[in-house]
Amino acid sequence: MAFYTIFIPPGLSTADYRRAARSGPSAVTSRRREQADLLRAAGFARVREVDVTAEFLTTTRAWLDARSRFEAELRESDGAALFEERQEDSRRQAKAIEDGLLRRALFVAERPR
Repeated sequence: MAFYTIFIPPGLSTADYRRAARSGPSAVTSRRREQADLLRAAGFARVREVDVTAEFLTTTRAWLDARSRFEAELRESDGAALFEERQEDSRRQAKAIEDGLLRRALFVAERPR
């Protein structure tokens, strides 16, 4: 099995964990269990993690920039409130990534034969 996921890295303080949970997608929390541990608990072996956090930050910033370039059109089609909400969410997410509170990785895991 292989999948990309956004997650909160281990070892954060309670305050940083809460900030990360508020800054990422709604399903970002894993109740402080590491992704690899969750996969092993589900019976997978040979779990590999490929960090793509830098690319995640690049993409988040690109969404911010693209929305800014098309601000007038987006405000007209989606409404001002939704435009502002999306921009604020992306700014908060970018800051959390920069601060090491959110990560993205490709996980590859195999079932034992």
